[in-house]
Amino acid sequence: MKQSLLKKIIIAVIVILAAAAGWYFFYWKNTPAYAAGEIQQAVQHKDLQLFEERVDLRKVYSSALDDSASMLANDGKPDHRFAAAIIKSLKPQLIDELIRQTELKFQSGDTEPKSITGKAAQTLTAYAGSSALSLTGILNVENNDKGAVANVKLHDKNLNKDFIWKVQLEKDINGNWAATKVLNVKEYLQEREAAGKL
Repeated sequence: MKQSLLKKIIIAVIVILAAAAGWYFFYWKNTPAYAAGEIQQAVQHKDLQLFEERVDLRKVYSSALDDSASMLANDGKPDHRFAAAIIKSLKPQLIDELIRQTELKFQSGDTEPKSITGKAAQTLTAYAGSSALSLTGILNVENNDKGAVANVKLHDKNLNKDFIWKVQLEKDINGNWAATKVLNVKEYLQEREAAGKL
């Protein structure tokens, strides 16, 4: 009798563990929240391969450049309008350079520009304060009409201030979730400007 009860308990435990494993592999690993967690893990462990699997750098940088150029062109400052025109004319080269600098940062930390495009990209990243930013956490992930939005908390060590980036997550052609855009680039840059650092 006791052995029969023990067998039933063991079978029940095995079924529960199998169900939990199935949930993890077939559901949880295919959620935007899981992808957002992997982005955070990739940044913390400098795992470039995982980062590039979960962040579509070309899309992210393309939209960030568009938003930055739009903001610069419309703020009424002549030198900013000139900078916006440069961004628009060099956009493909700037995207390539920003991706290169991101890869170097993960691999060695040395992102010293070697070309004019590299210097322009470095000026843009300095303008956005990216060298001083560190990812401190994923606050939450919310579904929207295009997929999901991860609210990412970043800390700027130079300003001693926290910022929130709203990062759009979409499924790629393989059905995997990836970051494709920072939705609030303009608002983020305005916050930095209000802090007196732009």
